[in-house]
Amino acid sequence: MASRSDSFRRSRPAALLALAALAAAAQAQGDAARIVQRRGDVTVDGATVRTGAGARAQLLLSDGATVALGPDSEIALSPPGTARLVLRAGSLRLDATPAPAGWRVDLGDRSILTNGWLTLRPCAAGCDQPPGLYGRVVSGDAVLDYQGGRAVMRNRAFRWESAASRPEPLARAPALLDDAVDHADAQRARAEVTELLRSGLEAFHDGNDDLARQRLLAVREQAPGDAIVDYYLGLIALRHDDQEAALRHLQAYARQDPDGAAEREVGKTLTLLSSVQLQQEVATAVAREREVATTPPEPGSIAVNAFVNRGDDAYRPMSKGIAAMIIADLSKVPGLKVLEREKVQLLVDEMKLGDAGLADSASAVRSGRLMRAEKVIVGNFEVER
Repeated sequence: MASRSDSFRRSRPAALLALAALAAAAQAQGDAARIVQRRGDVTVDGATVRTGAGARAQLLLSDGATVALGPDSEIALSPPGTARLVLRAGSLRLDATPAPAGWRVDLGDRSILTNGWLTLRPCAAGCDQPPGLYGRVVSGDAVLDYQGGRAVMRNRAFRWESAASRPEPLARAPALLDDAVDHADAQRARAEVTELLRSGLEAFHDGNDDLARQRLLAVREQAPGDAIVDYYLGLIALRHDDQEAALRHLQAYARQDPDGAAEREVGKTLTLLSSVQLQQEVATAVAREREVATTPPEPGSIAVNAFVNRGDDAYRPMSKGIAAMIIADLSKVPGLKVLEREKVQLLVDEMKLGDAGLADSASAVRSGRLMRAEKVIVGNFEVER
């Protein structure tokens, strides 16, 4: 088979190797955690999470471990796969039991590796204990690395004065490590969220969408990880014929709760919404071609047209197959936005382009402008017997 393309000249094996490396790098930069509960002033700046005075937050980490932050705390999370976080200020409670290799907490000049429940809290102003960092590990071990060596703690509390000193095991955990207040606050916050969600769903079923949306957004504010919120916000958007909002919320729900989305058959709704939205977008683009054509393209965007068969008509189905392979490869490149194949095909149909039009450079430029694509791949192939 001889294949020719004006825009895609790299050999497929070499391209695959390069794309695989780029895809792996992109995957390494994925989300390290998501907040599942917060109370008070909680801010997220990249991989850094901070809590204000009186605030608390709980995060679900990439491997199923959880970390709860107390007031006036700050942590920095490393990319997924490293199982490491930096405690820059304040206190935390880490449940590392779901992580097979445990989690490492970096304290700057020392570190702790644990596979259990770890509580860390500094003895700050007003503390009635000797100064230092206090900790407790439950249901597992903690390896404490310091300048003079390392110590292993198992199911006990400890005091760690500095990086130059050996951690001191404590016969009894001091009051500042008592989690009773934290648990009470967490239970109270969860009860409030549960009541907000109950009243929001009740308003939804009663047809009071404004109140339902208000309550659901309040749930999201206090418990951002509650996936069901996006599901009902999507249904409310559908009631009001806001297809763009419905698509956005239902896609978010499907990402967060794939099993729930499958049970509720959200995939069928998403397919329909995506198709309708694309049809409307393409029809609008063609109807307003002059205006759309002068709009700057989306940075890093690329469209792939079906290849034109120059040989035996029996091989015509390969036209879309070759394009699909190229799309699959390009989709793995970080920073490159590959336009949906369905959108490209709808635009081609709307422009009434035949095979000649698909291969024509002027038509490719025109279609690229309408799709706001920076680059358009066109090509042809011929099967030689």
